[in-house]
Amino acid sequence: MSPGTFSLTGRTALVTGGSRGIGQAIAELFADSGAEVIICSRKQQDLDLVAEGIRARGGKAHAIAAHVGKIDEIERLVNVLDERGLAVDVLVNNAGISPPNPGMFCDTTPALWDKIMEVNVRGPFFLTAALGKKMAQRGRGSIVNISTTSALMAQPEIGAYCVSKAALNTMTRCFARELGPRGVRVNAISCGVIKTAMGDHTMNDPQRYADMMKINPLKRVGYPEEVAATALFLASDASSYSSGVILQVDGGVLS
Repeated sequence: MSPGTFSLTGRTALVTGGSRGIGQAIAELFADSGAEVIICSRKQQDLDLVAEGIRARGGKAHAIAAHVGKIDEIERLVNVLDERGLAVDVLVNNAGISPPNPGMFCDTTPALWDKIMEVNVRGPFFLTAALGKKMAQRGRGSIVNISTTSALMAQPEIGAYCVSKAALNTMTRCFARELGPRGVRVNAISCGVIKTAMGDHTMNDPQRYADMMKINPLKRVGYPEEVAATALFLASDASSYSSGVILQVDGGVLS
């Protein structure tokens, strides 16, 4: 492969949940790799700080606040992109929530279920549907979904989250089948425990953390930058023959 294979120069990338953690790491690495980056999350102030940091390093960044679990917010986001002339070549569906439910899975309330599904499933679906069509019209694009090992390995207290990410994995394959003939690749990253605010639920619980390390061959948590490097691979031409892949970045937990 040529040295420029991992370059995103000349491409525009949208990263949801881009104001912190994995999303921020992905946005920063994409910008460093030449992409014009659009970061999206609910709080404009947080987005502005990340965008300013990217620009300070010479990168190009836009910050657009939106709640990707809300259909009207997705529509507004897509309209703003069109108004600004930002044609998205790379979409990273990173925004997600995992509120713990200390009770039984059977006791998950409709309100909690809906809250998780709207952000983790409905949001990625409708944003991918909207931007995937535009990519298909141009004949190229890459979509990366941020998933988790919990989609294949049920976890106590986060049952609804596990279900939502299993749905995201299947969604990845469905879109890969449909959009592939039109030049758009769709893949996902299956993350293990990553040192982020979401990962704190495991890392701050001694027993839960010890249980996870027992099945982790690398015996450590991962870092957002490690997920970002994998996202760059999937977004760039380095993975030009890969689509419908659920790529593990989990320390070997699912090995």
